[in-house]
Formats: sequence, structure tokens, C-alpha cells
Amino acid sequence: MKIFLTPFFVVFLNTAIAQLNNKYFGIWQPFREPLSVSQFPEIRGRLCNFYWKDIETNPGVWNWTSFDSNLALCTQDGLPVIFMVYVRGPHGDAPAWLFSHGVPKVIIKDKKGNISGSSPYYADSIYKSYFKKMIIAVHQHLETLPSSVRSRIIGVQCCFGSTDEFISYPAGVVPLRFVLTQKQFSDLFKEFTQYYFDEYKKANPKIAVLSNPGN
Repeated sequence: MKIFLTPFFVVFLNTAIAQLNNKYFGIWQPFREPLSVSQFPEIRGRLCNFYWKDIETNPGVWNWTSFDSNLALCTQDGLPVIFMVYVRGPHGDAPAWLFSHGVPKVIIKDKKGNISGSSPYYADSIYKSYFKKMIIAVHQHLETLPSSVRSRIIGVQCCFGSTDEFISYPAGVVPLRFVLTQKQFSDLFKEFTQYYFDEYKKANPKIAVLSNPGN
């Protein structure tokens, strides 16, 4: 999936989405208040982004209020939606409670050695368990939404690490035992992508799983 940013839109060049329905192929509005299609008739769909920390406030405790209202707002005029759930550790998108429930905290330092944030240790088995449960819970909740909303959700973009597409740490890592090699990151990317694929492969209506390993 290649994405080109313009002042108001994101152009998606993704044949998987185009194949779902030709009218979905074109110019998509990125994350912001929905623009009026009467004023911007070139819009073919919208992106919605959410944060893991906001929807799972404690282990197994879910708050869907903002999630539901955002999806309803973005689909009220019948346009399709692709959504993502950010889990980026250094940006604070992953729940802080992970660290008090057995997930090791990785301290991130910039090139000058200053602490710039923290992140879950992605290779940890406890982290993987919580992450996989989140993917399952989100999909299960989607299936409870009104058909007017659910039928317009056509894709989920996988989010894994410090970026929205691949999985990595953005800079230096402390303690050193948490440093991961490129192969280890690649293996985690495949493992986590498989989580998403397995969860959504039987979704009906179809929800395409989007991924961008090239980033």
C-alpha cells in the first residue's frame, strides 16, 4: 500500500481495496473531521484512527464510546472506512497498564542519549497475548455495530510498533537485552500480521487487511 499525502486527502493505490468495489478506488480523506461530499465530491472514503490505550483502559475493560461515535460519523453519508488501532509505544498509544501486568518496559533514547519515551517489549509473550486479545476484541465489537456502519468498514490497517506499518524501535534501547535484530523484527512482523489475517479472514462483509512492510 502506497500512500501520498495531500492537504486534505490520502490517495490509496491498493488493488485489494479496489477489487472490493470499484467505487472505493480513488481519493480518501485522512484522519480529521469528515468533510462534506457535496463540497468535496472527489472523496471516495475515509480513514479512522484509534488508540489502544483509549479503548482498553484496563485489562479486559473496554470503552467503545469514542470508537463507535467516530465510525458512525465517518460512515453516515455512506462512504467506506478503513481504520487502524495505534499501538506505538514511544508515542504513548499502548496502554500504560501493560507495564504493571508483566510486560517489560523498554526505555527509548534519542541519538544524544536523552530519554525520549518508552515502549512495550514486543517480543514478550505477555505483550503478544494482550496484543492478540485486543485484535480479537476490536473485531468482535465491529460485528455488533449497526449494519449501516459495519457494512461500510472495508479495511483494517495493521499497526505494530513505533511506526504505523512495520515494527521497530525508533532509536536507542535500554536495557540492551531488549535490543532486537532486523530478523527478529521481521519475524515479529510476520507473526503479528498473521494475528490480523487469522482474525479477519472470515469477516462478512469482507474487511481487507492492509499492511505496509516496505515502510
